[in-house]
Amino acid sequence: MLLDFASRMKLGVERCKGFAGMILFLTLAPALVIPEARVAAPKSDEILFRKHTIDLGSSESCAVVDVNKDGRLDIVASENWYEQRSSAAGQPSRWVKHGFRKLGYNSFYIENLIDIGVDVNGDGFTDIVSSSYWSKPFTWWENPGRQSKAWRENVITSDSPVEFVFLVDILGTGKPFQLLPQFGNPKTPLAWYELVGTGAEAKWKNHEISPQSYGHGIGAGDVNGDGRTDIITPKGWFEAPLDRRNEAWAFHAEFELGKTGFIYVLDINGDKLPDLVTSLGHDYGIFWFEQRKKATGERDWAKHVIDKSWSQAHALTLADLNSDGQPDLVTGKRFMAHNGNDPGGREPLGVYWYEWLTVEGRLEWKKHIIDYSTRAGGGMQIPVVDIDGDGDLDVVTPGKSGLFLFEQVQHSNADGDA
Repeated sequence: MLLDFASRMKLGVERCKGFAGMILFLTLAPALVIPEARVAAPKSDEILFRKHTIDLGSSESCAVVDVNKDGRLDIVASENWYEQRSSAAGQPSRWVKHGFRKLGYNSFYIENLIDIGVDVNGDGFTDIVSSSYWSKPFTWWENPGRQSKAWRENVITSDSPVEFVFLVDILGTGKPFQLLPQFGNPKTPLAWYELVGTGAEAKWKNHEISPQSYGHGIGAGDVNGDGRTDIITPKGWFEAPLDRRNEAWAFHAEFELGKTGFIYVLDINGDKLPDLVTSLGHDYGIFWFEQRKKATGERDWAKHVIDKSWSQAHALTLADLNSDGQPDLVTGKRFMAHNGNDPGGREPLGVYWYEWLTVEGRLEWKKHIIDYSTRAGGGMQIPVVDIDGDGDLDVVTPGKSGLFLFEQVQHSNADGDA
């Protein structure tokens, strides 16, 4: 039964006996005499992503490039490239699948582990550098452009399996245009590759820096702050000389990182000493290694855990997802990296990003979930790029369980609405 105003006030007063009654009265009475006010929800720092399934077929890696020079970014993965085409206003782009090469399939792996977009022959069309652990370990595929020809595969080297490759700025030009492969055979010389020649004469020239390789993992960055790009392995780092092509690279065996994936150089704690950020590709853990200086001036490295709650973070990408001027870590769990035989290999997939914060003088890492417990995982590469041209960064994740695009819609607003 509904009560009129006077009756409700009387009921409220009668119940005002003791503290509990006073609470009821004070809660009820203002609602009767003051118009209801909208209370703003706390602002969320999460990012809303819209998930798009590009292909449920198997892949391991992908590149995001403008394949056909139409001004829109496309996706290259496995045997196909996916053309981004416009849709009706307000609707997501359409993705048109084009087969452009044939790859082997071996023990549940598509025989392609990395794709990198580079205009190798200088014709204005982006070609694709690929790596593999099988029959053709390190190649580049020539984009035919507007000619009615097939893509042509060119061998860079067949000396060793190549699990993954970095595109790096070894020569200090400000643009990453050299290749740094992680060779699977430890007897293969560690080397970086420089693009020389143009047109039909274009080729990748190797520059050897060590007569051996150093295990699972590779990276590049300025470790000692001299302005030159050094090369990092799981067992130590090579200091870049003034003449990167001809002088010897000094090796510093200062750490043992384990079987990592990509290794980045970044000052995490703001002490002006570059640190290392990496992950274990076939075990649990994302870590950063703090560079410290002993009283003697020698370097010392302290290991810090970012997250050990899930395994197989094989791919790790640095990108400023939330536009705060600081790079974040974007990663995800690779599906069946070793066919489920790695630690945690059969646990749920996920795609995540991590930001680091200073809380009461302490460095802390905040984990954000992009996707969890679906078919989407981290794969061998995670391109983070503004794929739709709307001004924010999107995330593309390939893998044995499918190829997915996570379109960043916008940050949550002050009212908690997306």
